[in-house]
Amino acid sequence: MIKCTLIGALCALLFSTIAVAQLTESQQAARDKGLVLYQQSDWHDSQPLLQVAAAAGDRTAQYYLAEAIRLSKRYTTVEARKWYEAAAEQGDLYAMLRLSNSSDLCHQMGTCTGKAGPEWRKNALKLAHERAEQGDTEAMTVLYTASQGLGWLEKAAEAGDSYAQKLLAGVYEDGGGWFFIPGNRQKAVKKWFKASAEGGYPLGMFSYANYLFENNGSKEEIGYWLKKAAEGGHIGSVSTYALHVAHIPNGFGYPIDLIKGYGLTYLISKFEGGGAGGGAGIADFGKKSLVKIAAKMTPDEIKQGVAFAEEWEKTHPPLSYFVPVYGY
Repeated sequence: MIKCTLIGALCALLFSTIAVAQLTESQQAARDKGLVLYQQSDWHDSQPLLQVAAAAGDRTAQYYLAEAIRLSKRYTTVEARKWYEAAAEQGDLYAMLRLSNSSDLCHQMGTCTGKAGPEWRKNALKLAHERAEQGDTEAMTVLYTASQGLGWLEKAAEAGDSYAQKLLAGVYEDGGGWFFIPGNRQKAVKKWFKASAEGGYPLGMFSYANYLFENNGSKEEIGYWLKKAAEGGHIGSVSTYALHVAHIPNGFGYPIDLIKGYGLTYLISKFEGGGAGGGAGIADFGKKSLVKIAAKMTPDEIKQGVAFAEEWEKTHPPLSYFVPVYGY
């Protein structure tokens, strides 16, 4: 498994609004490593680590442990429900939504026991409205997720939530919302992707770079945001940035840097994340790309590339797919 460094920075970005239990140093380390593996779509290896913090009462670990179990089994098992309920009892809104999901296969499997789904949904909406009225943007996003209206997501975006901004841009891009003047839709899509990128959300940076690429943006601006997303740990951006830095191809005007390109591709080749992210496929792609880059390098330069990779791991967030809180 790829070494996890700067774990705290990634977790602060992804889970800054979520309360955590008082954990020992070892419990905190297990929680953080488990969250990183989860964000790498490793539904299996993340579970024993998340279990350590979940058993200690950490509601974030409880929710993501339940998610990892559900995703690995493809439905909400008795064990997954146990942890959703533990997180929900501590006020986790997304856990409440999972427990109220009427389409989950657990209904066919007979594992949907405990408090009824409608009751969990009622609790979730009540608590979310209370928090939203106090300015909680996560609660606003939850209300949108619970089909309470696009206006809640728009409020969260307007309040500066970079996750909500990226989500809203995608909704508009897919035809959601209403615009009196047709051209204003594209303006809004660009506005919110850009806002998410400027807000520091790596997946927002990648999405904005992709939007610019598809809409004839300048290669300099695309290259700027692709680099920023790579520096933030977004795995797709790291892979793409590495190849362009190595001029395979040179699409965004980067000066050629074979050592950096090799180093970053080396990281990709060692990636073992699984699940929906397809870690094995990405690693294979990295290995094939390494051969192409290495063909331009001397043995000493290749060694420097490996050293660059080791230093990058120490100074940048771990690779991540930035899995949505309530997705899949």
